[in-house]
Amino acid sequence: MTPMRPHRLLAAAALAACSLAARADKVALSDDEMSGVAGKGVAILVDLQLNAGLLTGQNMDARISAGFTVDGVTTYAIAQNFGGILDMFAVTLDPSTNAAGLNYLAIGMPYYLAMKDFGVRALAVQTDPTGPITSSLGSILLNGSANMTGQLNLWPK
Repeated sequence: MTPMRPHRLLAAAALAACSLAARADKVALSDDEMSGVAGKGVAILVDLQLNAGLLTGQNMDARISAGFTVDGVTTYAIAQNFGGILDMFAVTLDPSTNAAGLNYLAIGMPYYLAMKDFGVRALAVQTDPTGPITSSLGSILLNGSANMTGQLNLWPK
């Protein structure tokens, strides 16, 4: 084992001293001090894989249904095998203040969306919510990518 050289020992000691100084105790801030804190919010990245076994051919029957009763007959709207892969980069949440001094939340639209077989494999309307779907109204599957711009601003009531 080779001995440590003096300049490396000095660098290691300086690094240790800096890391100890960075671990200072937490200090509570007053409301006035907090109002002076500036930041840029957070970014949320999503990799949603919902019922992803559908993409590999797994046999499943996942359903979302809503029942409606008209004239004593309950009919169900059924979305069968909702799932796929959806990637979003990045939804931003940014607390902001406008020129009039009003606070609001700016929600930035994701600048990149990507979908792989994301959607519903069968849509049906029938009286038995668990029965086989014999008359599908079609399917909605999204594949591809999209770019978005803009933001949605929300103000408190």
